[in-house]
Amino acid sequence: MQKTKEIPKESDLVSARLSPKEVEEIGKLVEEGFYMNIADFVRTSVREKLESIKIIETRDINRERAEKEIIEYLKQNKRAYPSDIADALNLDFDLVIEVVKGLAEKGRIK
Repeated sequence: MQKTKEIPKESDLVSARLSPKEVEEIGKLVEEGFYMNIADFVRTSVREKLESIKIIETRDINRERAEKEIIEYLKQNKRAYPSDIADALNLDFDLVIEVVKGLAEKGRIK
């Protein structure tokens, strides 16, 4: 990604060029009461987008350690999806799937 312009840290104002159609559509949403004003729409949209692309850092641990942590997690959380486990323990999703399948095959979890 090309870095174009550094925004000063103290700045809380960002400008963006929108097409007339986009402005019109946003205006309709404001008129319908979905947003207080255009700035409210922009703030909400930016926050939602930032939430949707959060970077998740996973820990690099071996399978044995992951298995122990997953078993402990499942003792405290009787029902959990592998994605929940991966998120809670900051583990790679594929590793969690592999460990959970192995535990199920051994009969250690249902």
